Amino acid sequence: MLRTIGVDGHTVTYIDEGSGPILLFVHTGMWSFIFRDVIVRLRKEFRCITLDFPGYGLSPEPADSDLGLADQAGLLAGFVDALGIGDITLVLHDLGGTVGAGFAADHPDRIRGMVMANTFAWKPEGVALLRMLRIVSSRPLTAIDKVTRFIPRVTTTKSGVGLNLSKEGKLAFMGPFASRRTVERFHALMRDALTEDALYQRIETATAASPLRDKPVLTIFGEKNDPFGFQERHHATFPNHRGLVVANGNHFPMLDDPDLFAERLETWWHEEVEASSAEEM
Repeated sequence: MLRTIGVDGHTVTYIDEGSGPILLFVHTGMWSFIFRDVIVRLRKEFRCITLDFPGYGLSPEPADSDLGLADQAGLLAGFVDALGIGDITLVLHDLGGTVGAGFAADHPDRIRGMVMANTFAWKPEGVALLRMLRIVSSRPLTAIDKVTRFIPRVTTTKSGVGLNLSKEGKLAFMGPFASRRTVERFHALMRDALTEDALYQRIETATAASPLRDKPVLTIFGEKNDPFGFQERHHATFPNHRGLVVANGNHFPMLDDPDLFAERLETWWHEEVEASSAEEM
């Protein structure tokens, strides 16, 4: 069921389903639709919460200016405060990894563990990654995409969210992209990913030391979509790490194989997150 809440002068649309240990799903640039299939599977045992940041998905336009990645990390903290929740396991995807890790860096005491799904949480580097971000965030491609919705349309194919979606599901995913401003914000956020040096520094500092570095971490990546070696870098960053590769999966492993995604997340949570909490008592 959709709900709304006021956070820092913005209206945020979110989903809050199930009961039990808290899973907070974070994605930005597109919208929280991508988590729907795993939430249906996990809500029997967990309290599953996800939100759309202002100007994305089903949340209204920002109250004033658009929010960059650091702004969204701050808003995520305000959202958590507004709900009055703690002992959170983050489930992060794409640029939601940077936002969620930024929140975790500032509030490690609220985090029990993290799931990283096809995401990174450090300053982009390497020729290929930087080139990709510069192309996607370029003004010419932004102008073209505002008219054609090329990237949202490509995202609905089998290589994106569309492997197991019905025609109706694909149309639902495309709904928010009827707004040209939503499309423009997607590209602007990619541009922002190149310049958020202060946010990346906070994350790097936090993940280099306890307590954040020692949190249980699960990485879930699609077999066909880790060209920059993100999963291996997560493995090197977090000593308490497990990894899953979804066979034939692409950029949205939670939609490519929601049964496997949910099953492995649940198993990992009990064996690593719950167990580590019990050892601390």
